[in-house]
Amino acid sequence: MSGTEALAVLRGSRAAWAFAVLAVTWLAAVLFADGFDSVASFRYLVQTASFLGIVAVGQTLVVMMSGIDLSVSGVVALSAVVCAKVASGTGGAATAITVALALSALVGAVNAAGVVWLRVPPMVMTLATGTILSGALLVYTDGSPSSAQLPLLDSLANGRLLGVPWAFVLWLAVTAVAFWLLHLSRTGRYAFALGAGESAARASGVPLAVTAFTAYVSCALLAGVSGLVLLGFTGTSSLTMGNPYQLLSIASVVLGGTSILGGRGHLLGTVGGALLLTLLTALLTSWNLSEGVRQVVLGVLIIGLLLVYARERRT
Repeated sequence: MSGTEALAVLRGSRAAWAFAVLAVTWLAAVLFADGFDSVASFRYLVQTASFLGIVAVGQTLVVMMSGIDLSVSGVVALSAVVCAKVASGTGGAATAITVALALSALVGAVNAAGVVWLRVPPMVMTLATGTILSGALLVYTDGSPSSAQLPLLDSLANGRLLGVPWAFVLWLAVTAVAFWLLHLSRTGRYAFALGAGESAARASGVPLAVTAFTAYVSCALLAGVSGLVLLGFTGTSSLTMGNPYQLLSIASVVLGGTSILGGRGHLLGTVGGALLLTLLTALLTSWNLSEGVRQVVLGVLIIGLLLVYARERRT
């Protein structure tokens, strides 16, 4: 492939752009910051990016059908807190993990029911669900963090397979399944159709309820999985541990080239977006920038991309 042809492919693929920007950012980090030129730093990057990436994969499924899930931060905390509480009580590790994932899926089903049957806008429905979760967890825990040491989750979060973090392997497996669901299955075609236009999709016989339930339950379930891995990584659960992932999961989707209005994008771009945001956060941290400055930088970036994609959709 010639250089001109390669440039044409890059220009036409937003997912490719995400990985291109990732490569440039990594090069800048190696040149202008300390500690980014080692295998250990790269391994830690992909390990921590996996926590965000798993949530972002689920968010992509929802955004692709012109939805959004603002309850993922609450679900991350719900899964970790419930698992820690049950495991430290009378239940074993298997019971704790099962209960946590079942409750996560239930939240996704509630979101889908509100969007499909009550006709509540996705942003409003999921924001309300997330708020309810925050309040319920505050009552359940009385505001105190819960600790639990589960060998399975500890190995999954901190262990390695042939030098590769198990968390990253899990992320790759989740991405592979979601890739099939979104890009190779009938459900994925339905999601793209709904994102392109709900009225036309309905007229074409797209099953809105089944598609929405699949997307929202998958999104919540993956947020729950991320919460469990985070619990294994830190050994402690808290009510705010999922807060960063609400904004960053949406940002990963947008940076990966998926239109926030749905109907256009690629799951692999989300992987690049999650890696890019994790690297950017680590880079800003290495420069001793405060949390507030980092949030401002990420927020400005997201707003700029949203404006660009909205303009493209109108034209």
